[in-house]
Amino acid sequence: MGVKTFTDAMRTLLTTEQPFVAELEALIGSTVSNVLRANQPWASISAQQLPCFVMEQGPGQASNWAGGDDSGLTIGHAQQAFASDLDVCVLWNETSRDASADQRAQLPDLFARLLLRNPQPGGISGAWLQEWVPDQGVMHPRQCWVARIHAEYTIEE
Repeated sequence: MGVKTFTDAMRTLLTTEQPFVAELEALIGSTVSNVLRANQPWASISAQQLPCFVMEQGPGQASNWAGGDDSGLTIGHAQQAFASDLDVCVLWNETSRDASADQRAQLPDLFARLLLRNPQPGGISGAWLQEWVPDQGVMHPRQCWVARIHAEYTIEE
């Protein structure tokens, strides 16, 4: 397993996992099928690309998740465990400030339930919603909400 496998699996979940897709569509009023795989200035994302997800690899570090030492290495160094993050941004338009505040407040539940139903995207050891950052309406009427998905996995020789 590795970062790319995890990232690809998350991309697939975001656009195909039926309960999540349906809940998100009901929440923001539109299907989100566009996934931009590299961070870019949000202002440069055109209105035709919205709504969309923007995914970017976050920081990673060695982990003793798999029972190894502090460097994540196991006896014989046949595998090493890592912890890494994936930032997933949801961008959409909503002209009502009240509606957008409600939408941002419900997104943590949707993402948490997605990962509770699918705790091992790409076959990794585990993933969960670690934190989120709402834009608090700063870019209104464009809305932005960022989830940090934490992943634990091992890379084998």
